[in-house]
Amino acid sequence: MEKGYILCVDDEISVLETLREQLREHFGQSHEIEVATSAEEGLSLISQIRETGGYVEVIITDQVMPGIKGDQFLEEVHRNLPDTIKILLTGHAGLASAIHAVNKGGLNRYIEKPWNMENLKDDIAGLIQKFRENVENQRMLALLEKRISELENENQELRTA
Repeated sequence: MEKGYILCVDDEISVLETLREQLREHFGQSHEIEVATSAEEGLSLISQIRETGGYVEVIITDQVMPGIKGDQFLEEVHRNLPDTIKILLTGHAGLASAIHAVNKGGLNRYIEKPWNMENLKDDIAGLIQKFRENVENQRMLALLEKRISELENENQELRTA
């Protein structure tokens, strides 16, 4: 599988810089690490990545940001990329926004700031493995369905011959 993308969205530049460096250290060989300072910028980046044939495997977002909040951002992302791993990394999310992110945004993990990088790295690695297994399973299922269709067509041709 080609390099996937990890997208971090937070309005605090220092958080983005720290997170980007930590993620590059652990996932830089297998993933491109992108950052956005708002949900709107994050949605734009996702569109650009998809236009070039890339796939955002992981999104890590803060909850409290100007404009679109993190849970609403994840809801929007989930509509278009339901399989993408979604992590809410925040110090200010209330229970209602966390529940909204789970129910409407397909949230995979809720992590409070300050985060423990080892735990975050382990969570991301495990979720990426599951993501890639799911992608491979979907690919294999599509191949099986295609082969079944071919065999059914051949079978039909034999019956009518």
